[in-house]
Amino acid sequence: MVGDLDGDSDLDVIVGGAKGPLVWYAYPSWQKRQIAEGGWDGVKGEIADIDGDGDVDIVMGGVAWFSNPRIGGSSWTMVRIDRQRAHDVEVGDIDLDGRLDVVARDQSAFGKTGNTIYVYRQENPRLWRKHEIPCPHGEGLKLSDIDRDGDPDILIGGQWFENTRGTAVGGWREHVYTRAWTEPDAKVEMADINGDSRLDVVLTPAEFRGETYKVAWYEAPADPTNSNWAEHVIVHSIETVIHSLGVGDFDRDGRVDVAIAEMHQGADPDEVCVYLNRKGGRAWQKQLLSTRGSHDIVVADIGGDGDLDIVGANHGGPFYPLECWRNDVNPVPKED
Repeated sequence: MVGDLDGDSDLDVIVGGAKGPLVWYAYPSWQKRQIAEGGWDGVKGEIADIDGDGDVDIVMGGVAWFSNPRIGGSSWTMVRIDRQRAHDVEVGDIDLDGRLDVVARDQSAFGKTGNTIYVYRQENPRLWRKHEIPCPHGEGLKLSDIDRDGDPDILIGGQWFENTRGTAVGGWREHVYTRAWTEPDAKVEMADINGDSRLDVVLTPAEFRGETYKVAWYEAPADPTNSNWAEHVIVHSIETVIHSLGVGDFDRDGRVDVAIAEMHQGADPDEVCVYLNRKGGRAWQKQLLSTRGSHDIVVADIGGDGDLDIVGANHGGPFYPLECWRNDVNPVPKED
């Protein structure tokens, strides 16, 4: 994760193991500080001001959030939302009441269960109301305003759930946006790939090693409830270990590009690369950044120089480094 934890306007880097510990690295010295030894169960986290006190907190799968001590505290405090393993976590104001809510999903790979989406509506920072949405088995989750009506909807691979303003206690309408994507385990992102002011869907295959699938994006139609969003393939065949997906304009040409990375579990080389958007998403130029792989990259402007960098680390071992791939489109950092 990436966020300004200490309020100095620089982005810091936060890393958590599946069960612990949770630490952060302060930019620019990268001094390491521990937030918590454990208390959650999952590999995904999000940064958001959960308690509305003006600093950013951390939400982890499991499900729990950690209160930032920058304003009115001396140490990070864990608040348990639920005891539910969660592979994917998203944060947003589901019911538009001014309080941030949490959406989570586990994964179905490795003998686990990812056929339920858990929606936690915040009554107050220590009281959460839970609602469950059945979904197909798999992994992958994103909150985004898919139907452009002002509230966040829920996106997974091949389907989305419309927020009907029934809030977290019910009223989610399921829509299929493509049947061309059949891989249940996916990383999902939304971005305007073709520049038509509509958010499109980008998908990568996240599990397992030794299998192959595609990387593709799906073009949003005028009516997002249409069940046949046009498919555009970015990579026709790739090992299904692309557990990293990020979107953004890396070369600053006004078009949204796609960053992916292979987990180290895959066959070597484990590529980290950016696909530069050409011809409105109809053609892509590959730029290789690394052959060491990464598990769950984050795209952010580290150092505040105006271009997008990539931060990530591999999963499953004690000796994989935390890495930043620095974008030198703008090589001069901002002044302090």
